[in-house]
Amino acid sequence: MSQQKINLIYVASIGRSGSTLLESILGAHSQIATCGEIHIWPHEILQKGVRPCICGKSVLKCPVWTEVLKQVNPLQQPLPQIHFFREQHHAGHTLRASQLKIFGKQPLSAQAAAKIQQYGQNNYAVFDAFLNVMRSHDSPQLNWVVDSSKDPYRLLWLARSGYFNVKVLHIVRNPPAFVYSMVKRLPKEIATVPHQRLYEAARQSVKWSIENALISKVAANHLDASSYQLVKYEALAAEPTATFQQICRFLGCDFEASAIANFREGSKHTIAGNPMRYEARGISLDEKWKTLLPGSLRKVAKTLTLVNRSDYGY
Repeated sequence: MSQQKINLIYVASIGRSGSTLLESILGAHSQIATCGEIHIWPHEILQKGVRPCICGKSVLKCPVWTEVLKQVNPLQQPLPQIHFFREQHHAGHTLRASQLKIFGKQPLSAQAAAKIQQYGQNNYAVFDAFLNVMRSHDSPQLNWVVDSSKDPYRLLWLARSGYFNVKVLHIVRNPPAFVYSMVKRLPKEIATVPHQRLYEAARQSVKWSIENALISKVAANHLDASSYQLVKYEALAAEPTATFQQICRFLGCDFEASAIANFREGSKHTIAGNPMRYEARGISLDEKWKTLLPGSLRKVAKTLTLVNRSDYGY
């Protein structure tokens, strides 16, 4: 591979764990550009715009994304394309039996290696085009790109492709808090049915354990210690300055206090993500779950994440 590796910050998470806050702070740094959940971009093109770019315009009309599309069309790239692990706009699979074996350290088969190489090339072309456009629209100082796609399988393939200087920020949240954030989103006709809420709490608790374990496995087997950092939502929200100082040291870039103060301005042209992007309030620790999550659901969350929540300090 003759190309210079792209500096890629991958926000790994199960979602609803502070990833949007983290991405926004990163994007407010003068050397970092954020593209959001880039693996959703092909779906935005196919569906003629579902969610607006953070700039407020449709991804199909945003001046940055229309220019990126002129340079590289993700739907015209060879298979597997960048949305390979995002079968639908709103979701991908938690368990992929065919992929689990390559989380280990064993050599790849020729077929798997070829697919991962092509996937890496496709993503490289997209990130490269995005960075070039953002440098011309925003600042020539940009030398890191943030992908907040979160998906552990995507992370695995990007890490194993060899095309990127990957720095992984793995953001986690206390399991009951995560479960509360998911249960409260249930439609009213489901949320009022006790066994439905219990089922959703159990499902999301198992998902929390599986996805965080997969991210940790990528880190253990395919990243060195200097390329992975665990970030707890509670620390980021309660002590954003101290936490971001640690993150900047991890990335090897200067700490910029303005990134904390101006985090709402950090995501200039990002795809998808949490609606909190459009709010005006400052950074604060959200612990409503402590009073609003029923004891039965809290017990489910703690029981079903017992296998690995202590690995993350919970």
